[in-house]
Amino acid sequence: MSAVISCDNVAAGYADRPVLSGVTFELRQGEVVALLGPNGGGKSTLLKTLAGLVPKLSGSIKVIDGAIEALTAREIARRIGFVPQDESWQFDFSVEEVVAMGRLAKSNGFFETQEDREAALEAMGQAGCLDLRSRPITELSGGERQRVLIARALAQETPILFLDEPTAHLDPQYQVEITSLVRRAADRGKSVLVALHDLPIAGVMADRATLIHSGGASPALDIDQLLQSDEIEKAYATGFERVRTSNGRLVVIASTRG
Repeated sequence: MSAVISCDNVAAGYADRPVLSGVTFELRQGEVVALLGPNGGGKSTLLKTLAGLVPKLSGSIKVIDGAIEALTAREIARRIGFVPQDESWQFDFSVEEVVAMGRLAKSNGFFETQEDREAALEAMGQAGCLDLRSRPITELSGGERQRVLIARALAQETPILFLDEPTAHLDPQYQVEITSLVRRAADRGKSVLVALHDLPIAGVMADRATLIHSGGASPALDIDQLLQSDEIEKAYATGFERVRTSNGRLVVIASTRG
């Protein structure tokens, strides 16, 4: 599989506060790669850096066909759909209007063409929020809003999807729905980079993962290989138990044993 995102020796952070250094890995076509690590370790900062939202401090980042610093914001938005943890909404936009905003990178107007309308409807169907299309975004639950934000990114029709903690603070039902949605997107050919701190979800969602802690990042390894490593215990400063699901996935659970 060809790489759609590649970073080489990247340092990420802010001018007065470097967060990560020496980050090197690839995101390949049609796979899900998880950025794992404890909260506050730099996962979100790295994700925003790879999306061009925060300038890199050093190193090289390539997105499909060019260096990220050579791409305009609009060009990046045509390559990467970014899903934040959550957004604050000041106005009662309908779900359909919010999803339609994802078309701005491709269209010169807001929900302007039949193609835009069809793309938004298709995205809402894929994300399981078509029945919410007329509801105000301000009246939705956390899980419902997250599906809408994913639908907005899907409506961009980009080859790459970035998600920042998409299952954080959600009830188990919504965690399962979001995990299934991400896997279906990869099955349809999307390349997905997702920041997670929840290891059980990572074991089900991801194909490969890199572990971010202590100001650096491991190579991107097969998810089983990484979850079996004792580096997980070091990064999270706790013990874990490993179990296999009925479909063979390895799931890591924090140990309650002394």
